[in-house]
Amino acid sequence: MNVRAQSDTPYVGDEPMPSGMTFRILMSSLVGTSVEFYDFYIYATAASLVFGPLFFPASVSSMELIGAYASFGIAFIARPLGGAVFGHFGDRVGRKATLVASLLLMGASTAAIGLLPTYAVAGWLAPALLCLLRFGQGLALGGEWTGAALLALENAPKGWRARYAMFAPLGAPIGFLLANSLFLILTLTLSPEQFADWGWRVPFLLSAPLVWMGIWIRFNLVETRDFHAAISKSKPSRVPLLDIFRLHMDQVISGAFGVVACFSLYYVVTAFALGYGTSELGYTRSSFLMVELGAILFMAAGIVVASWLSDRIDPERILIFGCVGTIISGVVLAPMLGSGSLVVIFIYLAFSLWVMGFVNGPLGAWLPGLFPTRVRYSGTSVAFNIGGIIGGALTPVVSQALSQYSGLVAVGFYLAITGGLSLIAFDASARRKALGALAQSEIRYRSIFAQNHVSLCEVDLSMVWKRLEAVRAYPPAALRAYLDSTPEFVDQCSKLVRFVDVNDATVLLLGRESEQEVLGSIDRFLPEHSELVEAIILGMCSGDDRVEMEARLLRGPGNEVIVIFVIAFPEDKDAFDRVACAMIDVTQREQAKEALMAAQDELARVGRVATVGAISASIAHEVNQPIGAVVMSAQACMRWLQANPPDIKAASTAAERAIKHSMRASEIIQRTREQVRGTKRRLESVDLRNIVTDVLGLLDRELISASTGVTTDFSIDDAVVLADRVEMQQVVANLITNGLHAMGGTPVDQRDLSISMAAVEPDMVRLQVRDHGTGIAPENLAKLFSPFFTTKNEGMGIGLAICKTIVEAHGGSLTARNHDDGGAIFEIVMPLSVEEQQDLPQAAAQGA
Repeated sequence: MNVRAQSDTPYVGDEPMPSGMTFRILMSSLVGTSVEFYDFYIYATAASLVFGPLFFPASVSSMELIGAYASFGIAFIARPLGGAVFGHFGDRVGRKATLVASLLLMGASTAAIGLLPTYAVAGWLAPALLCLLRFGQGLALGGEWTGAALLALENAPKGWRARYAMFAPLGAPIGFLLANSLFLILTLTLSPEQFADWGWRVPFLLSAPLVWMGIWIRFNLVETRDFHAAISKSKPSRVPLLDIFRLHMDQVISGAFGVVACFSLYYVVTAFALGYGTSELGYTRSSFLMVELGAILFMAAGIVVASWLSDRIDPERILIFGCVGTIISGVVLAPMLGSGSLVVIFIYLAFSLWVMGFVNGPLGAWLPGLFPTRVRYSGTSVAFNIGGIIGGALTPVVSQALSQYSGLVAVGFYLAITGGLSLIAFDASARRKALGALAQSEIRYRSIFAQNHVSLCEVDLSMVWKRLEAVRAYPPAALRAYLDSTPEFVDQCSKLVRFVDVNDATVLLLGRESEQEVLGSIDRFLPEHSELVEAIILGMCSGDDRVEMEARLLRGPGNEVIVIFVIAFPEDKDAFDRVACAMIDVTQREQAKEALMAAQDELARVGRVATVGAISASIAHEVNQPIGAVVMSAQACMRWLQANPPDIKAASTAAERAIKHSMRASEIIQRTREQVRGTKRRLESVDLRNIVTDVLGLLDRELISASTGVTTDFSIDDAVVLADRVEMQQVVANLITNGLHAMGGTPVDQRDLSISMAAVEPDMVRLQVRDHGTGIAPENLAKLFSPFFTTKNEGMGIGLAICKTIVEAHGGSLTARNHDDGGAIFEIVMPLSVEEQQDLPQAAAQGA
């Protein structure tokens, strides 16, 4: 039989796959993930050893390490995006092309890191580029693990699925060995200065030939059996990701939390342990790397043993054993890692990484099994990478912070919690399987439901009843108060209320096409602030025999149906897994009420229109500024074009200026339309320094025409606020324009506009715009920000009232006063974005 190595035609049905092709598939899964994880782990190791002082210099070494670990976590934020992108093409185009693309992206990102300048050379650009390339690594790895696992799993013979799928998880310890062995060799052969200067770059640059080898292997592949069989029966999903969130959200949640323990355990006992051992415990890099290299072999052995057991028992049960081991690892972390003995530390790392094999190896068989083949790549990638964010993105940072401020006991407690989360996920998955099998066996109930034109269904409240164990004894009033004060508890319970059986009338009522689209968590059909689940909880805990209430359910985006919801509770509390309920559509009865509410909304909109109309004069003046600038720039462009000879460069500059001012006018008009429609502000993290720089660029023509110089003083490292960029640009533009007008009568040599920025409190930033004009008349100070107030003869203001409204809507303040040396000062004080506040106590003291 021919091997057909270069053919894309898979082997389907009972046709045996040649041994050479089987070997190539398994090696492709192993080598590809090994190379990708090598790239990924050399970053983790470098982050623990050198990236802190090289790219995130700080006065305290622990803050350097936290900065390096934070950049490490960026990849986990990118992984779901990479999983979505590669999953989309993996489900539509196939596994082979997707795997090649992910490996190329990873290799390019990793090799580029080896060429980056450090902070000492390029300043802030160095960590920015580092984070960007780390984001690229995350995108690549987001699709790699899933593709490699599916490549082996979907070609596996019966009874061998877990052992075939284990080749993707095995890439983790192999990649770790390659990465840390190379770092160990460099550490032993180079001086600390040489290693920090150039030695750390070598592992990143060596990624290029390794990636080439992996791509060469993957080009000689065929598509998987399962994928070929799936597309031969039906067309691929147009948007697999939408199908996942629409039909398989429960599986995504179970899968995501199921992999949390895998990620948290691994990065605690590798990245965190390495950084902690070399910084806090004082071990040399070489000695600790050797300990970890020896311990990682136990992870590889654990993966093999766990996968073998999974094929003989069940992947879910083996994963549960691994979660229990993770909890134990968290309990013994503090006494063993902090023992001061490398032998004890090695025993702890070996045990933890052995357990890691049990929470990692069976994942390749369990996680893809949650999803049908046509959306399996997307579903597995999304679940795996969301779990990576929860369990891995912040684990090194959280562990470092916990050890710094609370000690190793807190780190162990954190690790045990993540093991418990995964344990709950696997238990919930097992329960869901059992309930699904039971629901399909009850054909008699299905017959009854199908013959009834009233919406009838059965709801599983067993998990809710279990969740309520701690609050069942509360008196009704106390329970209601508790539910009102902890809405997150109600949200958790709503995800546990599940439709397990519905009739066709229910499917029609909820606007779905099939029963399968309805089955699952009820929270998909609940609008915001629904009281239905709260009423069910109160009825269950108070011992009522039924709950009847009017409720709203979602039929689709923006489409609600009003029903009378009736649910009858059984006397036997063990029978909460099948609770009968009925829903009666009363939407038409509520049409008059809905019409009244619509009329009220329309009146509110009319009120907004009236408000916008009231300020239209000022808005028109604001629009007139950029439009006037457009006209001037266009005229200048024509003059340069008509010159003899034409000055193309000057004309191009004038045309570019006209485009900028046109865009500015367009944005002002767009904001006015959004006010009429009631559209929410588009808030984002913006740097006030960039806002000022952009506005000065837009107003350069006005500044030149007014013969006015601008002096800036930004005595603050970060001035990031949460704001609408365009609105803040308009505020700054208005204040600068106001200053230009105020200096109209000032001698040319004294026309100077001063713009300064400083921190005034740990969480506030101050922006001042000072002119050298005649100042503000004392009688005008009190009414300066009144609507339409102006001192101009033409009766048109510069929009100070609007500026004040915009700033206050962003949680800030706008004030004005006269300067002792002449001129006026307009001062904006705004809160910093949350993530910037913790970095500014020192800057605030300087600014004050």
